[in-house]
Amino acid sequence: MLPTSTDVSVSTKNKIPADIDAIAVFVTEGASKVDAPALDDLDAKAANRLLQAGAHKGKSAEITFDLIEAKRGKFRRVYLVGLGNADKVDEEAIRKAGGALARAAKKHRIASLAIVASADQAAALTTGFLLASFDYAEYRGSSKKKDEQENPPIHLDLTIVTDASAKSAVDRAATIALSQNFARTIASRPGNDINPPSLAKVAQDLAKEVGLTCRVLDEKEMKRLGMGGILAVGAGSSATPPRLIVLEHKPRGAKNKPLLAVGKAITFDTGGISIKPADKMGRMIYDKCGGMAVLGLMAALAQLKSPVHVVGILTSAENHISETAYRPGDIIRMYNGVTVEVTNTDAEGRLVLADALAWGIETYKPAAVVDLATLTGGVIVALGPTMAGVMCNNDALFNEIQTVTQRSGEKIWRLPLADEIREQIKSDAADIVNSAGRNASPLQGSAFLSFFVPTDNSIPWAHFDIAGVAETEKDLPYYGKGSTGWGIRTLVEWAEGRAK
Repeated sequence: MLPTSTDVSVSTKNKIPADIDAIAVFVTEGASKVDAPALDDLDAKAANRLLQAGAHKGKSAEITFDLIEAKRGKFRRVYLVGLGNADKVDEEAIRKAGGALARAAKKHRIASLAIVASADQAAALTTGFLLASFDYAEYRGSSKKKDEQENPPIHLDLTIVTDASAKSAVDRAATIALSQNFARTIASRPGNDINPPSLAKVAQDLAKEVGLTCRVLDEKEMKRLGMGGILAVGAGSSATPPRLIVLEHKPRGAKNKPLLAVGKAITFDTGGISIKPADKMGRMIYDKCGGMAVLGLMAALAQLKSPVHVVGILTSAENHISETAYRPGDIIRMYNGVTVEVTNTDAEGRLVLADALAWGIETYKPAAVVDLATLTGGVIVALGPTMAGVMCNNDALFNEIQTVTQRSGEKIWRLPLADEIREQIKSDAADIVNSAGRNASPLQGSAFLSFFVPTDNSIPWAHFDIAGVAETEKDLPYYGKGSTGWGIRTLVEWAEGRAK
């Protein structure tokens, strides 16, 4: 079983199971009565009592409950979950409500919960509930275990009470959400656990379990191929050398060109000789989150038996300081022959991505390419912690992506691919530099990568800078602190949309 850090099982039924611990219904702002025919009289009276007493206003993600005696000595909770303004209820509002309910159920140690939902609410509800149920606990030690002995974790059986037609949508949503939580689990593992070789082992195990093809290029093969960028970044860590990890989902009979997704998987980033400040350096375990998005995408597509052919590449290295580390002033020859003058060893992500993009495009001749990376702090300055920057060489591809993000709830903003930025990163000693200072830093990242995709724009390509959204330092509506798995829902929707 894939590690998902999620102790919840999901099923659908057309009526509320007997002996349930808790029941939940959604209401919008200002509602005077619940609209849930599946409730029996006792549950409906409890829910309506909360509304009529003004104890619940229906505000977004608001949770209130009443206790009823279902049988002699056995009580159950009846939750009301707010959706906000009825005119503004969308899938994201339902995901947020599902997340709030998951947290309440955990706090109240609920073992079985039935949620009454309409068919068009069921999938988004499942997504929000499962994502909010993520709890990374692999490294909790004896102190935490003592707490857990007194209050052992509870497995939650979640029943979505809805029309039978929603079952396939719920199953699909659960598969994608659990694939996202799998990626979050691997993203959360520290650098002394996950390094390029051990990440390759995770990918190989995933491939074996769900039916993907996996190929791993080690440092010898990459040297033979001339991948100077990823080799330079990984040179500072001889104990954990870099890996190029290739996962392929190719359904039987697939004849169209594949889609290519490339993810930056720097398993730890010191900044190299251009060392990062010590403050929050420990959060650099999340510098692999672009690669984790690709890992989650491939896990989901395989389990969904999606009909689309997709190749996912995780380009992985540790950026360390040592006598073998690369230096400012070094000149690197990349896979496609472009030479790069290193001006900042902390601008390493674009180096590992560049080789993977050039090699992946040449090898697989894809119909379209996306890459994801926690690339620049500048994108956080520009767009904040809730939105990814997307730079794209093809309007039609961007429109596809923008359309699916409206369904996935993952916000993006388009930033320009500008010729003047390509000029800004030109080098006197080589073709280009890997960093030309702080000005327009997100645009520099995409301009750099544009030298490693076809210059005639014959292959649609989009670069996602996810530095602001890949992890969070505070609780969000359906994400806790840590990795979010951002991008997986968008990539799955995009890939499956291409199949249609």
